[in-house]
Amino acid sequence: MPYTYRIFDSIGDVDLAFWERVRSESGASIFLDPRFVAAAEAGMKQSCRFWHVIVYDDGRPAACACLTAMTVDLADLADPRLAWIIRHAPGVSRFRKLKVMMCGLPGSPGEKCLALTPAAAGAQVLPLLDAAIRDLAARTATDVVAFKEFGTDDLEWMNPLLNLGYRCIPSLPMHLFRPSFPDFAHYCAALKTRYRQQINRSTRKLKDTGVALAVLTDPQEILRAYTPEVHALYLQMAAKAELNLEILPIEFFQELTSRLAGEIELVAYSRDARIIAFGWCLHAGSTYSMLYAGLDYRLNDEFDLYFNLMYAGLDRALRKGVSRIEVGQSAGVFKARIGCHSEPLYVFAKGLGPLMSRIIHYGAGLMIAQVPAHPPSNIFKSDSDVADDASKPV
Repeated sequence: MPYTYRIFDSIGDVDLAFWERVRSESGASIFLDPRFVAAAEAGMKQSCRFWHVIVYDDGRPAACACLTAMTVDLADLADPRLAWIIRHAPGVSRFRKLKVMMCGLPGSPGEKCLALTPAAAGAQVLPLLDAAIRDLAARTATDVVAFKEFGTDDLEWMNPLLNLGYRCIPSLPMHLFRPSFPDFAHYCAALKTRYRQQINRSTRKLKDTGVALAVLTDPQEILRAYTPEVHALYLQMAAKAELNLEILPIEFFQELTSRLAGEIELVAYSRDARIIAFGWCLHAGSTYSMLYAGLDYRLNDEFDLYFNLMYAGLDRALRKGVSRIEVGQSAGVFKARIGCHSEPLYVFAKGLGPLMSRIIHYGAGLMIAQVPAHPPSNIFKSDSDVADDASKPV
């Protein structure tokens, strides 16, 4: 019996036993958890439309995927040269706001929303998913279809998409911090002097200022704290991002808090009872993900809010004892300087219709701004440095 598929209009309509079987057998991340999917559906319903697909092999679930239809501002994604043309050149505004159908979810940075069981074959599954996406795209006047975001280890089984007209486009890499220390203090102790001094310079800016750190884990406490005024700090930061696929409304974070209680945390700095910087973090299994942040840029230089927020998030992640710490896709220079390494990510995309097909085929390299990779800095003491420190008088 050939592979077949079924499309569902909501995660609440899917056969959750089949969905969870695929998720479990594939080792999929929290971003395919029905709770996260439901949070995205409910929180983004004003700007996105969602479908979900289960692929069957002789009646057994073989794959599952989330599909999202949304409008993307190409000027927020493209290479700066192309973005300038889109914003200023007459006659090209038609191509600025693109209707995109993607295999992926908003609010899932650096994560794919497609899972295959070990027995499933990409060569059979991917043409079916392509057919399902194109069928939905035909009903919604879609310009571009895309699969986001896949790592280097995924490229081999994703290759069948290339034969279906897709182009493989590098996206922003995911930055990872190796969890080699029990907490941030032990990490700092292992640093070479000048790197430790840089961190101390930032942390001293908070001393005796009334700026207090809190980690909120109780859902009701988070919901009370995360007001529209606090959310506006996220909007400030999103406006400065290197690449902006979507702007998440406050409802998304509210849904995430309610549906992933016990796994969502809000790391926040406050002054005079007002939050001035925060980071949304997700602890799921052996992974700690630092997702989205916001800060009051009027106070950033005075308190090094961004740097101190990162340090607080890393301390929290290290204390959790996880095996993987994801620190997001932006600020690569800074993250390399604190020892992060990066994993490349890729998007597969193709245009629909003769004109858009040519634009994507020939201009794929300009569609997403390319950010150079930064190898981790050599920040840790050598054995001789450690010996020298040990010989110094206390």
